[in-house]
Amino acid sequence: MSLGPASLSLGQLWHNLLAGPRSHNPDAIILWQIRMPRVALAFLVGGALAVAGVILQDLFLNPLTDPYVTGVSSGAALGATVAIVLGIASGLWLTALAMIGGLLTLLLVWTAARRRGRIDVYVLLLAGITASYLLSAVITVVMIHANDDLGAILYWLLGSFSGRTWTDVETALIAVPFMVVPLFFTKEMNILLQGEKRALELGVDVERTKIVLVVTAAVLTAIAVSVSGIIAFVGLIVPHVVRLLVGPSHRRLLPISLLMGAALLSVADLLARTLVAPAEMPVGVVTTFIGAPVFVYLLRRGRGRHA
Repeated sequence: MSLGPASLSLGQLWHNLLAGPRSHNPDAIILWQIRMPRVALAFLVGGALAVAGVILQDLFLNPLTDPYVTGVSSGAALGATVAIVLGIASGLWLTALAMIGGLLTLLLVWTAARRRGRIDVYVLLLAGITASYLLSAVITVVMIHANDDLGAILYWLLGSFSGRTWTDVETALIAVPFMVVPLFFTKEMNILLQGEKRALELGVDVERTKIVLVVTAAVLTAIAVSVSGIIAFVGLIVPHVVRLLVGPSHRRLLPISLLMGAALLSVADLLARTLVAPAEMPVGVVTTFIGAPVFVYLLRRGRGRHA
């Protein structure tokens, strides 16, 4: 919170924290109205994306799965794009339309993947990827006809915490109970790592567990995208790294991934607002620069183990 285009010493930081949010001191305004909301938002979004990544990677038994394969992020992005084009991107409208777009996409993908009362996770994966491509094409068409708003749409699609307020933080707080939900399914998630057939033999209600976990991951992703735009690699890289550190047990994996995702995104946001100050990079660009080489390293490491 002390670093940025206008840096605050630790003494100034402490003084302005004590001054409270109603102080008219310029440094206090920077701290309470600009820095603190975006730091809090980075923690919440990073934690939500990391938890969603853990859920989906284990549910699909595929370490290359991330929170966006359900198509929810593209649906949320389309909703936000429509809000910007209609000129109602202020207040809660952008967040509301983004969440509606994400959850409607989940409903469509869910319907496509449902067969005889059961959810086929692989069909869900393919339907989500297909929906992502289709919705991305729709967003492109909208952008072509939105010359005046093209910069705002593009910046939002790249992910950013710039200009976010306490209202956005309040919206992101909706994700907190959904971050807690998987902690009640750690036993089932550990068993599902052995495959659905084995889980059924051990008495796990596989269908119920899949429904709860997929909806939880989708809602976490929709909330994150609705307040920050699309931020890549957090949900993909963090679960990988945490598994290397603490192993696959979800009793440790979930809470530590939440904290590491929060920490990673807060550091990425710090870099976004300081590396090219007084200008600012989209935080999604920073996470891509961090995540891409780490992901390549993990892929090479995994190949080496199986060689």
